[in-house]
Amino acid sequence: MQDVLKKTSGEKPSKIIISVGADSGIDIDFLRHSFEEHILPERNWKNVQLKFEEEGLSLLCCGCGKKILESSSFSCPFCGSDDMEISGGHRVYVKEVIL
Repeated sequence: MQDVLKKTSGEKPSKIIISVGADSGIDIDFLRHSFEEHILPERNWKNVQLKFEEEGLSLLCCGCGKKILESSSFSCPFCGSDDMEISGGHRVYVKEVIL
Protein backbone atom coordinates (compact mmCIF):
# COMPACT_ATOMS: atom_id res chain seq x y z
CA MET A 1 0.00 0.00 0.00
CA GLN A 2 2.97 2.30 0.57
CA ASP A 3 3.74 2.13 -3.17
CA VAL A 4 0.21 3.29 -3.99
CA LEU A 5 0.40 6.17 -1.53
CA LYS A 6 3.75 7.30 -2.95
CA LYS A 7 2.45 7.21 -6.51
CA THR A 8 -0.74 9.12 -5.69
CA SER A 9 0.60 11.56 -3.09
CA GLY A 10 -2.30 10.41 -0.91
CA GLU A 11 -4.98 11.14 -3.53
CA LYS A 12 -7.63 8.53 -4.28
CA PRO A 13 -6.75 6.59 -7.44
CA SER A 14 -9.34 5.50 -9.99
CA LYS A 15 -7.47 2.30 -10.85
CA ILE A 16 -4.68 0.19 -9.35
CA ILE A 17 -2.92 -2.47 -11.43
CA ILE A 18 -1.06 -5.12 -9.44
CA SER A 19 1.30 -7.68 -10.94
CA VAL A 20 1.26 -11.07 -9.21
CA GLY A 21 4.08 -13.46 -10.03
CA ALA A 22 3.12 -17.04 -10.82
CA ASP A 23 5.84 -18.20 -8.38
CA SER A 24 5.08 -15.60 -5.68
CA GLY A 25 2.90 -17.91 -3.62
CA ILE A 26 0.19 -15.23 -3.43
CA ASP A 27 -3.39 -16.18 -4.24
CA ILE A 28 -4.99 -13.46 -6.41
CA ASP A 29 -8.47 -14.05 -4.95
CA PHE A 30 -7.15 -13.60 -1.42
CA LEU A 31 -5.24 -10.46 -2.43
CA ARG A 32 -8.36 -9.05 -4.11
CA HIS A 33 -10.39 -9.77 -0.96
CA SER A 34 -7.76 -8.03 1.19
CA PHE A 35 -7.92 -4.90 -0.95
CA GLU A 36 -11.69 -4.80 -1.40
CA GLU A 37 -12.69 -5.66 2.16
CA HIS A 38 -9.90 -4.16 4.24
CA ILE A 39 -7.28 -1.93 2.60
CA LEU A 40 -9.47 0.29 0.41
CA PRO A 41 -12.27 0.74 2.99
CA GLU A 42 -9.71 1.72 5.66
CA ARG A 43 -8.63 4.61 3.40
CA ASN A 44 -12.27 5.38 2.52
CA TRP A 45 -11.45 4.78 -1.15
CA LYS A 46 -14.69 3.62 -2.74
CA ASN A 47 -15.09 2.64 -6.39
CA VAL A 48 -11.38 2.11 -7.01
CA GLN A 49 -10.97 -0.35 -9.87
CA LEU A 50 -8.52 -3.17 -9.17
CA LYS A 51 -6.80 -5.13 -11.90
CA PHE A 52 -4.55 -8.09 -11.19
CA GLU A 53 -2.15 -9.31 -13.86
CA GLU A 54 -0.38 -12.64 -13.52
CA GLU A 55 3.29 -12.52 -14.47
CA GLY A 56 4.71 -15.80 -15.72
CA LEU A 57 7.86 -17.33 -14.33
CA SER A 58 11.07 -16.53 -16.21
CA LEU A 59 14.58 -17.81 -15.63
CA LEU A 60 18.01 -16.50 -16.56
CA CYS A 61 20.75 -18.96 -17.45
CA CYS A 62 23.99 -17.92 -15.77
CA GLY A 63 25.90 -20.13 -18.21
CA CYS A 64 24.87 -18.53 -21.51
CA GLY A 65 22.86 -15.50 -20.36
CA LYS A 66 19.66 -16.47 -22.20
CA LYS A 67 16.23 -15.77 -20.76
CA ILE A 68 14.01 -18.84 -20.47
CA LEU A 69 10.24 -18.36 -20.36
CA GLU A 70 9.21 -22.01 -20.43
CA SER A 71 11.15 -24.96 -19.14
CA SER A 72 10.19 -28.47 -18.17
CA SER A 73 13.57 -29.25 -16.62
CA PHE A 74 16.08 -27.70 -14.27
CA SER A 75 18.67 -27.13 -16.99
CA CYS A 76 19.00 -24.55 -19.75
CA PRO A 77 17.50 -25.73 -23.04
CA PHE A 78 20.16 -23.73 -24.93
CA CYS A 79 23.44 -24.72 -23.26
CA GLY A 80 22.49 -27.43 -20.73
CA SER A 81 23.75 -25.50 -17.70
CA ASP A 82 21.92 -26.02 -14.42
CA ASP A 83 23.09 -22.64 -13.06
CA MET A 84 19.84 -20.69 -13.31
CA GLU A 85 18.32 -17.70 -11.51
CA ILE A 86 14.67 -16.69 -11.26
CA SER A 87 14.42 -13.38 -13.12
CA GLY A 88 10.66 -12.79 -13.12
CA GLY A 89 7.35 -14.04 -11.83
CA HIS A 90 8.44 -14.37 -8.21
CA ARG A 91 7.14 -11.15 -6.66
CA VAL A 92 4.03 -9.01 -6.21
CA TYR A 93 4.19 -5.30 -6.98
CA VAL A 94 2.09 -2.28 -7.91
CA LYS A 95 2.54 -1.99 -11.66
CA GLU A 96 0.51 1.16 -12.25
CA VAL A 97 -1.70 3.63 -10.42
CA ILE A 98 -4.13 5.81 -12.37
CA LEU A 99 -5.58 8.92 -10.75
